Amino acid sequence: MADSGAWTPSARQDIRWREAIRDEVKATHPQAPFTALPLKTKFDVEVIRMTPEDLDRPAFDLDNFVKPVLDTLFTSQNVSPRVTGVLLPVNDTWVFRLVLEKVGVETPQDQGADITVTSHPPGTPDLSTASTSPSA
Repeated sequence: MADSGAWTPSARQDIRWREAIRDEVKATHPQAPFTALPLKTKFDVEVIRMTPEDLDRPAFDLDNFVKPVLDTLFTSQNVSPRVTGVLLPVNDTWVFRLVLEKVGVETPQDQGADITVTSHPPGTPDLSTASTSPSA
């Protein structure tokens, strides 16, 4: 899922950013929200992309960027019902892995976020456990 809607750090809590994410989910996945998932399904979420101007801001924190994304895609008690749980009607406590990356783009038209959500069935080993190698 990709969201090409304009975003600036000051707008991260703005309802328009969440609505842009919601609208992109609906356009990309008209059948969403997906409800036929087994209990205890774990999720990975990857979020990347923003403008060079955003990368140069000293207070541009990735943690501030991802919160509205998770609260929109998954359910959150502190968010308007029209912009929460739009992809998966499960609490974001089931997100077990986040991959966040700031990547410069050339133009404001390329500004936005590429968001990928991957589900893992119950019983899937934690990714950190699977990739851990013994130290010498």
